[in-house]
Amino acid sequence: MNITSDYIYRVGVFFLAATLAPMLAFHEGAWAQDGHLGHGHDNWHKGFYDTLQRPDTKGSCCNLTDCKPTQGRVVDDHYEVKVNGAWISVPAYKIVKKSAPDMGFHVCAPVRFDGKPENLYCVVLPPET
Repeated sequence: MNITSDYIYRVGVFFLAATLAPMLAFHEGAWAQDGHLGHGHDNWHKGFYDTLQRPDTKGSCCNLTDCKPTQGRVVDDHYEVKVNGAWISVPAYKIVKKSAPDMGFHVCAPVRFDGKPENLYCVVLPPET
């Protein structure tokens, strides 16, 4: 068998594509689930985010890219959600009493969120949490 440089190149390209594609797909999914600005917003804006009302001020939770899917957890006696990759405590008065169509955690926060829990717009929890 005569191995040519073209064959080696094609095998290398195939190997690179086969190993990088799953890593990039995982990275994008993880990025979106860390509550980063804009990730996943378009999927939910019409029909869900645009219906959410802030429990504290009764205004809208969402303006353009404010809301996004994220991760959440219970810590002691409160919830935490990820916003821009950081865990943020959720004040009870920021929780919307409505479940998302995907039954997951969602957060609405300012574009330049400063990390202060009181500056969250609202948080959607999965059912029965």
